[in-house]
Amino acid sequence: MHAAYFADCSGDSILAPLSGAKYTYGREAKADYGESIPPDVADRKTMGMSCLFQIRETDHPVKFTPPAWAYTYPTDADLPYKSHHKDSNFWWIEVGGEWDCIHDTDRCRDELLKICYGVWDHMKNHGDHGVENWELEWIGFLPGKRESRRYVGDYIITQHDVENCPRFEDTVAYGGWQIDNHLPGGFHMDAKGGGHLQKRRLSEPYSIPLRSLYSKNIDNLMFAGRNISASHLAFATTRVMGTCVVVGQAAGTAASVECNSTQGTPCTSLPSVYNMCAVRLVSSRQPKRSVQGTIP
Repeated sequence: MHAAYFADCSGDSILAPLSGAKYTYGREAKADYGESIPPDVADRKTMGMSCLFQIRETDHPVKFTPPAWAYTYPTDADLPYKSHHKDSNFWWIEVGGEWDCIHDTDRCRDELLKICYGVWDHMKNHGDHGVENWELEWIGFLPGKRESRRYVGDYIITQHDVENCPRFEDTVAYGGWQIDNHLPGGFHMDAKGGGHLQKRRLSEPYSIPLRSLYSKNIDNLMFAGRNISASHLAFATTRVMGTCVVVGQAAGTAASVECNSTQGTPCTSLPSVYNMCAVRLVSSRQPKRSVQGTIP
């Protein structure tokens, strides 16, 4: 396949191993970027995957018989500190962070289904959880993946950037979600006091530079979504959908500018590409703190 430019928005960065683009996987050590939250020793563990399911209320009691292969949780003590009332979003049904989140997806799906059916069985058949008239309407068979490969760009966003909010000259997007790091053990960790999470509120939106949206060593490769150039800890905030949307708009705009430019790729013509990209983003109502220029 031949093209002037490619944009990998696959999440798993499928073009990285095919093209030889630099990428990272797993958690860096504290010392790698001088961050305070990561582990002391780097590893290949990630955030896990979750499984969505939907329940609905009826006007009559509904029985539920779980499949024979579902896990069993007879008492609330078998689901310690895991909120499982009908209004919960059950995000804690999460596995795979200690496996290979790219090649073990089917394994994760099977495990998540066993847990999901077991949790619903617990709510229906073990204790009063207020769901006598509720039924399981739908369950997802595609695990919701939080993390996999992350590209290495000309700039790697770190904990310092999302907490201290420096103003980059090539800012093309903003993020604002808290640092929301799900630890690899997921469902099988002790959830007391949020022990399976690392969370930290941010004081203001942080900037995402264009340099974090293109490859450090492949001149015509861009990326957008949860695979941008960021440390694992910074990724814990950039990964959410709202941020991925504005990053996607920024990358698409930059790609459009490049395709109509005679200046070369972002790696060789960052100032000219960025200036035109910034003006177009403002014209399409992408938030910017300041920009000068005319819409071409």
